[in-house]
Amino acid sequence: MKLWACLFLAALIFAGLTITQATAGQSGDDSQSRPPVSKSDVEIVKRARQILDSSEKWNRADNRSCPDSEAKFSLYCALEKATFEVTGDFAHRGAAMQEARFVIDDDLAPKNNYGHRLMDYNNDPHTTFADVQRFFDLLQGRIEGRLEDQEANPPAAEKPAVAKVTQTDIEIVKKVEAILDSPARWDRASSQDCTADAKTFGLYYAFEAASIAVTGKYDDQAAGIREAQQLISRTAPNAARYAARLVDYNNDPTVTFEDLQRLMETVRINLENRVALQEK
Repeated sequence: MKLWACLFLAALIFAGLTITQATAGQSGDDSQSRPPVSKSDVEIVKRARQILDSSEKWNRADNRSCPDSEAKFSLYCALEKATFEVTGDFAHRGAAMQEARFVIDDDLAPKNNYGHRLMDYNNDPHTTFADVQRFFDLLQGRIEGRLEDQEANPPAAEKPAVAKVTQTDIEIVKKVEAILDSPARWDRASSQDCTADAKTFGLYYAFEAASIAVTGKYDDQAAGIREAQQLISRTAPNAARYAARLVDYNNDPTVTFEDLQRLMETVRINLENRVALQEK
C-alpha cells in the first residue's frame, strides 16, 4: 500500500514539473487572439482607470490572483474587476484584456521578454504610475479606434460554432475525479499558481494536472473546464461574487467535498451526453 502511494505521488509530481513548460509554450489558448471589441470594452477601461486612480491603490507585486477583499489593484486585477462590474463575466482572453496586452507589446514595452505581459509589465521596477495612466489612455484609444473600424466595416454574419466534445475531454474529467478522490487531497485554499511539489489540489490545479497527464498540455478553454465554469455560474449560490469561478468555488467555505464530487460527476455526465448526441 505504501509503495502504491509513493508511485501515485511521484506521478503527480512529474505532472506538476511539466506544467510550467506546458503553460509557457504549449498552452491551448491563443496569446495573439484578437476578438471583436464592443462599447462594453470602452466602459471596462474607463472603470478600470477609476479603480486604479491613484498610486496608493496600485499593487506592484501582481500574481494574477484577484480576491474580493483586496484594497490594492494591479493592471490585471483592475481590468478583471472592471470586466465583472460591467459585463458580469470575465474571460482571460477577452477583447479588453487582449488589447491591453497589445498596448504593452506595441507601445509601452516593445521587444519585451515578459512571460505574462500584464503581470510582468505591472511588476517591472521601471514601470511608474505615470506609465499606468498612459497605459489606460492608450488602451481606451486603441479600443475606440477598433470600434470605429468595425462599425465602418461590419463582418459578415457567421453561424456560431459549437465546440465538439471528445473522449479525451471526458478522460480529463475522470482524471480530475481521480486526483480529487478524497478530502485529504483537496486544497481548500488554492489559487491559480500550481506548484510542482503540491500534495493537495484545488479544482483549478486538478484540471491543469489532469490535462497535462492526459494530453501533455494544458488548455484552459477545454470542454471540461468550460462545462465546470458554466455549471458553477448556474448552480453555485455564491457564484455572483466569484471572480475566478474554479478557484473561488473551490475556496468557498460553504462548498463541501460532496458538492465538489457532485459538480465533477455532473460535468462528466453532461460531456458523455454531448458525445452521444454528436455520434447520432
